[in-house]
Amino acid sequence: MVNQDLFRRVARFAVVGGTVMVFFSALNWFFGQWLGRQAAFLVSYPPAIVLHFCLNKWWTFGCQRTDAVRQLGEYLVMVVVTFVLQWAVFTVLSAWTPLSGWLAAAMANAAQMIVTFVIMQRKVFAGVPVG
Repeated sequence: MVNQDLFRRVARFAVVGGTVMVFFSALNWFFGQWLGRQAAFLVSYPPAIVLHFCLNKWWTFGCQRTDAVRQLGEYLVMVVVTFVLQWAVFTVLSAWTPLSGWLAAAMANAAQMIVTFVIMQRKVFAGVPVG
């Protein structure tokens, strides 16, 4: 039997991911009217990361810890690590399989999401700070 709390967290994590994707896309559209594509992407990324951090901290994981600076540092390290993982999986799948680019990207994103959820649950937003 699947733990109800775990199921709820995974469902909320998925909702947060979709919400942040829409927010990020909307910001890209908004800034893209005045900035170039690359600049709009870069300007939109930090607010999307902040929204992702906040929604996951307080809604997905219900984290009440007060060491937000430490959590934010751990979160940012996790973002970099999981991006590198996602890029590596995409690169390997692109080089070693006949998968189309979009499917390789989707599979790499799925791997990244699983690792992100585990790290956030066990480290970044765990009930008691580790260390």
